[in-house]
Order: sequence, then structure tokens, then C-alpha cells
Amino acid sequence: MSPLPAFHSSQPTRLSPHGASATTPRWRRLTGWLCLLGAICLTFTAALLVVTAPPVSRASEAAATQVQTEPTATLLPATRIVEAPTPVSGLIAQPTISAEQILELLATRPEAEPGGLPYDPFTIIPNRVRTKMTTYLAKRGDSVNAIAARYGLQPESIAWCNNHELAQIVRPGDIVNIPPEDGACHTVLRAQGKDVREIAAQYGVDDPYLVIEAPANNLPDVSPETLLPSNTHLFIPGGEGPYITWNAPVQQDGAGNVVAFDPQSRYSCGSRYGGGTWWTNPLPNGTWVRGFYAGHSGIDIAANTGTPIYAANGGPILYAGWNNWGYGNTVVIGHGAFSTLYGHMSSIAVRCGQSVDAGQVIGYVGSTGNSSGPHLHFELRYLNQPRNPSSTAGIGW
Repeated sequence: MSPLPAFHSSQPTRLSPHGASATTPRWRRLTGWLCLLGAICLTFTAALLVVTAPPVSRASEAAATQVQTEPTATLLPATRIVEAPTPVSGLIAQPTISAEQILELLATRPEAEPGGLPYDPFTIIPNRVRTKMTTYLAKRGDSVNAIAARYGLQPESIAWCNNHELAQIVRPGDIVNIPPEDGACHTVLRAQGKDVREIAAQYGVDDPYLVIEAPANNLPDVSPETLLPSNTHLFIPGGEGPYITWNAPVQQDGAGNVVAFDPQSRYSCGSRYGGGTWWTNPLPNGTWVRGFYAGHSGIDIAANTGTPIYAANGGPILYAGWNNWGYGNTVVIGHGAFSTLYGHMSSIAVRCGQSVDAGQVIGYVGSTGNSSGPHLHFELRYLNQPRNPSSTAGIGW
């Protein structure tokens, strides 16, 4: 008999993959293990996300439902939305817009609804008119003129509503009364027996109801014949007060010439006659500082301390010495119907009994009395009434 082929061998062949002679390649077994490990990891991650997910609030659900069900009404133009930076973990990202876009939206007029809006939301309110008295705290360098310009008033209105010393000098820390408009202020003295009509007429106002109806006065149920209580403070719109000046008593002759100035003062020179030649500049090397108005009865000319001051006209010395009204060292010279006053001198170069010529040195620039710096306060009076020196030919200002 011929021998059988090899595959007909009597030894059985092991076909189990788990047997010792399994023929499954090693890379297949490695791949299987990796897939199993990945499935385990995915399952664990999914469970962790379900457990740690934030709860959804009912408000958010309601808002989402409202957004889906309610129609959108657009009153403003479409605006490009800028995405916000990556949100912090646990917070819901919200859309935002840039600062420039916000300003653009605020400046955009909304579309009018049918029938129009009952008001104009973009109405520009003009500067409101002041109706009440107010106050201002003076700072270094302030003057009546500067404060008046700040509030759109004439300097007289400031002077007539404050102490007379303020008209000469404003010091830092002074409280300045500011009227609501040009006019004058008045303090009622019941002993004078003046009603509202008479008070208004005293300041050149013909219609007393301008005073009664002025909001600054708060005078309900008042008639022109009413006598107001003492110490009632009134503002007289459009009123004009008297010149604020040193109202020193004088003696005048029959022609009205001033022959004595403040005769009760120890510095008065008694009765002196004569004077009056030609006019000249009392401080030609000075600098003009402040002019003449009802609240300032002269002009101020600045110069260094010790600068000579000259007589503006010839005549007798009527007054030479200290003045308590605020002028400090003062000289007054008579020129017939005219007189001139020189204040704030550092020293006086003349004395009673003298007569001087125009252009003669009578003293030196200083800062005595109510003064904020070296200057000459120069007054020109006619029949003892202040006049603007700058309007007199020859004075030079």
C-alpha cells in the first residue's frame, strides 16, 4: 500500500484560537485592547458631563420662549454686534457692542410711532435765567469788574448789592452778593416810612410792580402802598443807586466852590480859597488799572511804591492825612468849583497851609488803606460830585 498524504496524518490538528499554537497576530490583539480602553474612557467622560452640567433656570426658559413667540420691534438702525471674549467657565456668553457704537446709538433719533411722540426727547434746554440772589466766594486776583463780567452784569450792580468797601478792594475769601440781573439792592428801614412805590422811585424805577413781582423778593400779597418790615432785603430790577464814594462834608462859598473838605477831621486844613489853573496827568508813568463807574468814583493807576504823584491842577491843600474810609494817606486839593483827591499814598509831601502848582509833587505811590497793591486812587469832583477823570482834557487817562 502506498503511504497516505501528509494531511491524512493520524495526529489531530489544534484549531482553537486559545490554544498554545494559536495563529492570531500580535498587532490584532493590541488593537483590540486599545479599542476596549477607549470605550471605557468615553463612557466615563459622558457620565461626568451629565453629573456636572449647570441647571437651566426657569427664567432662562421663559426668556427663550418669549423670544421665540413675541414679534421683534426694531426702533433703532441695525448695529453690527461684536462677539465678546471667551467666557469664564460656568458663565453664559452675552453679545456686546463697542463704546463707539453705544455713542452712535444714543445720538440716533428713534423712528416716530404713528401719530408722533407726545414730547421731543432731544430738546436742548437753553441756559436758564437766574431769578434769585446768589453768592460768590472771591479768590486771589478777583475784582468787582471781573466778577461782574463772569455773571454778565455791570460792575455797578455788584457794588450796589454789597458793602461799600467791596467797591474799593475784593479780598480772597470775601462773600460777594450776586444779583440775578442788573439793578440795585435795598434794605428796608421801617423808621423811614417808605412804602414799596417810594422805594422803587428812590432807585429810578417808576413801576413798583417790577419790585413786587421780582422772584428774588418773594413778596406775595403785597401792594405798592405796603410798608415792609425793617431789615427786609429787596432787589430793585433796573434800579440805579448812588455813587459809592467818600461823602465827606464840605463847605462851599456862594459860587459853589469847595473851600473846606471834611472840616470836622483833624486832618482838614480849614477854609481855603482860590486855585484852578490847567490840568495835567497826576501819574504819567503809571499803568491804568480800573476805571470810573457808579461803584468806583475814581480811577486806579498802578506804579511802583515810591513813584512821585503830581498835583493835577493848582490850588490850596484842603486835606492832608489819614482817611478812615479806606483811602489811607490822602491829599485833597481845591481848584475853585473842582477838587481832586489822591489816595493810598505811601507818604505825603505837602501839608496844610500850602498851595501847589499843577505838576508839583504832592506825595508818593503806596498801598495804604483798603488796597491790594501799590497804586494811586485819583478822584475828580465838581461841586463835590464825582466825575470821570478820563473825560477831562489834560488828565491823560
